[in-house]
Amino acid sequence: MSTQIPVSVLVVDDMPLIRETIKILFAHGNYARLSGEANNGEEAIEIADTIKPDIILMDIDMPVMNGIEAARIIHQKHKDTKILMLTACTNEILIFNSFAAGADGYVLKDKFPSTIEAAITSVRLGSVWLDPAIARRILEIAATSAQAQEIKINELLTKEEKETLSEVANCTGSRCLVDPEFIENLRRLAPKKYSNK
Repeated sequence: MSTQIPVSVLVVDDMPLIRETIKILFAHGNYARLSGEANNGEEAIEIADTIKPDIILMDIDMPVMNGIEAARIIHQKHKDTKILMLTACTNEILIFNSFAAGADGYVLKDKFPSTIEAAITSVRLGSVWLDPAIARRILEIAATSAQAQEIKINELLTKEEKETLSEVANCTGSRCLVDPEFIENLRRLAPKKYSNK
């Protein structure tokens, strides 16, 4: 993807207000341009096949087909397309499933007007975006030895992974970059159902 022109973005969300907000944000910046819209995962797959966007902003909870399943299919078909999950969900299973499906980042809706540019810039540069609140959520699970898909996250996270999550959780800058290899490692915590490997 070129760094000289705005990236093309497909927005997938069943809420018109979210799509309109993103349009306004793009209109006031030069980092991205809206290339298409979809109301559900099934539409997203069809449109992605046609326009082949640089980046997809994908909601999770949608009718017809959810965003995780759509992300898995699109990732298989279009390896160069980056996928950012845009959602209000902080459930750890959905987080791991999203990354296992091929997502390159996880953006929370309650903060996206202030983080969307940084998230898009991160994946454009070859990094990934992990919202600090998501990093804190994973650390909370590890700290309490909670169960996720019947696996103790605390036992599976390495010392280095915990340190990376801690850095992201406490990040206050506009660009908290994460190495793609880190997300690849987190994908092992998801059920095989959503894995693209």
